Amino acid sequence: MLAFALLLVCSKALAAQDVERNSVPDHSESGSTIIAVLPPAISRKRLTPKDKFEIYLHQSFGPQNFILPAFGAGYSMLNPPPHYPREWEDGGGAFGRWYGEQIAASTSNRTGQLLAEVALHEDPRYVPSSSKNAIVRTFHAVAFTFVDKTDSGRNTFAFSNFAGAAAGGFVGMGMLPAGYNDVPHAERRALRGLETIAVRSILTEFRPEWSPILRKIHVPSILPEWWTPKHPQQP
Repeated sequence: MLAFALLLVCSKALAAQDVERNSVPDHSESGSTIIAVLPPAISRKRLTPKDKFEIYLHQSFGPQNFILPAFGAGYSMLNPPPHYPREWEDGGGAFGRWYGEQIAASTSNRTGQLLAEVALHEDPRYVPSSSKNAIVRTFHAVAFTFVDKTDSGRNTFAFSNFAGAAAGGFVGMGMLPAGYNDVPHAERRALRGLETIAVRSILTEFRPEWSPILRKIHVPSILPEWWTPKHPQQP
């Protein structure tokens, strides 16, 4: 009942913010300030399965997807969970284990999302709020974790987000040490995956505010072209 109530509230919130596809602000600028780990912004073009696959390829197998997990692996080595085996805490072997787990979780997450998006005709792009109120915009972004858009622009349960989070959470059962490869820990990792999706949506929602800051500090000239997300532009 709680999940149904949350879904209903989120659906109403998105419906209140909803606009026709042709009037949605186009945030698909050339965007060298847009980091590729964020969801692709909305454009007026309806995506084909091939378009979704191209987005998936860039987000999952672009160089940035192999660089960022290195930072996650390093952090995990410095702050390992309690009672982790020593081989996960020291040396190159430990880094390799953590790095492999990060890559597997990230790739599984995006693969689960892609399969659900294609099968259930979900649109992977984030649709920004039409409000100027920061609280409303934040709630809209969080709600997008639970209710997103179909290919035709209707609100729908965001099954792809849950499928991706579950895939990323449960893949660790085949890699992590005993005591952390069980279902309860996999469920916690899946929950963190949903939290990550919510954070990405918030960052995307407020991209018009923070992207000029990146331009001022010349981040676009530092990041290579392959760091920017690939997604279909307006026809």
